[in-house]
Amino acid sequence: MKPLVLASSSQIRKEIISKYDVPFISDNPSINEDKLKENSTLSDPVKLSYFLAEAKAKSLSSKYRENVILGCDQICILNDDIFEKPLSTNKAIENLKILSGNIHQLVGSYVFVKNNVVISDYTAICTLTMKNLTDAEIVNYVELDSPLNSCASYKFEENGYKLHKEVIGSLEAINGLPFEQLKDLVNEYL
Repeated sequence: MKPLVLASSSQIRKEIISKYDVPFISDNPSINEDKLKENSTLSDPVKLSYFLAEAKAKSLSSKYRENVILGCDQICILNDDIFEKPLSTNKAIENLKILSGNIHQLVGSYVFVKNNVVISDYTAICTLTMKNLTDAEIVNYVELDSPLNSCASYKFEENGYKLHKEVIGSLEAINGLPFEQLKDLVNEYL
């Protein structure tokens, strides 16, 4: 049995999948995600998330011809606005000020590819309501978790959960890999 290839550099995704009895390896997808987003005409967050997850999985197809590859992507949306990874402290603070007191969604797409062909996929949409946060609470949080590579500008798995008053969706889905829902698919194809 060939191990599942997780096309992701995300530490939390690796931690989630390692809790299951599934042989896997992880490898960074060989795509320029920013360039793909820039050149994409997709405005629907679900379609964009799927497109990126598929691209990540397919980018490793020639390297892992015999393996099932799982590509993942997560997008944060508030109304029709898509939030990007902040990459800077100031942008993370700005994003959290916008999310504060509002309901937003985390859209996750999970695409399984083998021999450069999609064999299955799954989409998870979580709805989160953030507390009304003061500027000081936001600055303190960003200093604490440094969520600069998180699409929603928080790390739910660390202290980001404390920013929310209501959550609809599984913890794994919020953290970027709902493996509880995916494990049967994985077992079917491995």
